[in-house]
Amino acid sequence: MARNKYKIASRSIWYVLRTLITVAGIVALCFGVFAEGMQVSNLYILVTEGLEARADAILNGIEPSELMVYFTEEFIAQDAALYSGAYSEFDIYSYDYRLDLKGMFVLPWSRRANMTVDESMAALNAEAKIVDDGEEAPQAPEWKRARYQILFTKDGSRWYISGMNLISDDLAPEPQATPDMSLLESDGD
Repeated sequence: MARNKYKIASRSIWYVLRTLITVAGIVALCFGVFAEGMQVSNLYILVTEGLEARADAILNGIEPSELMVYFTEEFIAQDAALYSGAYSEFDIYSYDYRLDLKGMFVLPWSRRANMTVDESMAALNAEAKIVDDGEEAPQAPEWKRARYQILFTKDGSRWYISGMNLISDDLAPEPQATPDMSLLESDGD
């Protein structure tokens, strides 16, 4: 009979241990999913707001030091587009800057991450600041559609964009979901 009590006690202990291990595993999995979701959402917000601020700085000549909220100092110092002055001769009234996120890789414990992004300017409303009489007004430079690999580094508890590597700069515009009726040939009626 004593042997039976030990068997019952042994089974009870193993049952409690298995249950605790299972619950701890589920809690750890939930924590990992939450941490990963938090990292991904932080990076998504950082890349959308950061690249929009970068485009605004390029188009409107904003001081690059204001971008330090999103980018590392090294990136700002090495980004040629910020210092090119390509749009300095134009008044920019409005623009439609678009980003399309294609892929992301980050682990909850990572200090580095990367993301693939397609960048485009759907519309740019600009006018030359100075136009000589008799000359045709110059057009603002075209913003090329491009695919970049964005690199992130974590400094303390905050992420920063530390690099933009050009993958492709000859992206074709994506097809429209519905046909554009203005492109149809007229019958000559």
